Amino acid sequence: MRRRLRGFWWNYWPLLMLPVVAVLLDLALVGVDEAWSVSDWVTNVALGGITPVGVGILLARRQTMIQEALADLELTEKVAMLSSAGAELRDGLRPGRTLRALYDARAGLTLVQLAREPMQREYLGAVTGMLSRVDSGLRTSLTAYLHWTADDWAAFRRGVAALREHAQAGARRSAPAREAWTDSIGPTTESLMNVPGDRVPFEAFRQHFTQGPDRIRVSLDWGRLAALVAAGAAEVRALTTDLRPYGGTAELDALVAPWYTADGAEVAYDHRDAVPLGFAELVEGLACLSEDRRARVEAIRSRYVQSDGQRIEVVVATWAMAGGRRLVLDGNHRLAALAGLVGQGCPVTVREFRIVPTGPAPVPELVPDLAHHRMAADPS
Repeated sequence: MRRRLRGFWWNYWPLLMLPVVAVLLDLALVGVDEAWSVSDWVTNVALGGITPVGVGILLARRQTMIQEALADLELTEKVAMLSSAGAELRDGLRPGRTLRALYDARAGLTLVQLAREPMQREYLGAVTGMLSRVDSGLRTSLTAYLHWTADDWAAFRRGVAALREHAQAGARRSAPAREAWTDSIGPTTESLMNVPGDRVPFEAFRQHFTQGPDRIRVSLDWGRLAALVAAGAAEVRALTTDLRPYGGTAELDALVAPWYTADGAEVAYDHRDAVPLGFAELVEGLACLSEDRRARVEAIRSRYVQSDGQRIEVVVATWAMAGGRRLVLDGNHRLAALAGLVGQGCPVTVREFRIVPTGPAPVPELVPDLAHHRMAADPS
C-alpha cells in the first residue's frame, strides 16, 4: 500500500500541486483587491493549468510504458543469451564464449533502470548466475589455464572491469541493481579481476589429475601436498612450451621421467644402480625401455604420426627441481612418443602444470621418486 501511494505521488505530484499553487496565488491577489472570479478560476486553473499538465502526465506515462516494454524485450533477449551461455560455460570456459557472455551482460545493465522491477530481477539473476559459473569454472577446471593465452586473460580482465563499472553505476539508480551489486556482482567481479592466469587453483589441479582423463599414477601424497599449498609452501603454475621441429632437445633436457635404467636397460625404482631417464635420451630411440612400455609408447606415436604435420599439444604435470629440471608426474608415455617426432620435424606444444615448492618441504615423503634427485626444491 505504501509503495502504491509513493508511486501515485511520484507520477501525479505536478497535478496535485496545481490547486495549492492556485489558492496561494488567489490569496495573494485578494490582498491587492484583485481576487479571481469564477471565470478566472476556470480559465487559469482548469483550462490553463490542469488540462495541459494532465495531458502531459498522461503522455509521459504512455512514453514510460513504451520504454518499459522495449527495455523488457531487450532484457528478455539478453536473459536467453546468458542462459544459453551458461550451458556452454558449464562445458568449459572457452575464451571467446566467456568474453561474449561478459559483453552480453554489460550491454543489458544499461537498460535495467528502464525495465519493470520483475524484469530487472530476472535479468540481474541471469547476470549473477553467469558470473558465478565463470568464477566456479576458474576454481574447479583447468580449461582456461589450458587454452587461454596472455591476450585472452588481458581481454577477460578488461571485460570484467567494464561490466563491474556498469553494474556499479546502475546500483545508484535501481534498488534491485543495488541489491545484486552488494550481494553478488560486486564481490564476484572483484574476485575475477584478481585471478592470476599463471597460478592454478590447487583443487582444480587435483580434480583434473585424479578424476579427469589425465591421471597422476606416480606415488604422490595428495594430502600432504594440499597442506603445503594451503600453508603457502608450494603452488601450481601453468606454463606453455613450444618444442622446436627438428630440435627441441634443449627443452627435453629439462624433463626427467620416473623411469630408470641400468646398463642400458630399464630397471625398477629401487634397483641399486637405477639412474633416472631423461626424455632427451629417447629422441634417438626407445631401446632402453622395457618391452611393454616400448609397445605402449609406439602405439601412441603411431596415432601422433597421423596428425600429418599438424601441431600436437600434450598436457603434463611436473614437479620443479633444482636447475630448472622437472620430474614428469603425468604424461610420460605421451612425451616419450613425441620425443622422436620432434627430431623428425613435428611441431609440439607442451601444456605444463608445474608443482613448485616455495619453501622447505619433506620432498621424498611427498614423491618417493624425488629421492633420486636430492636437490629437489627450486621455485625458479
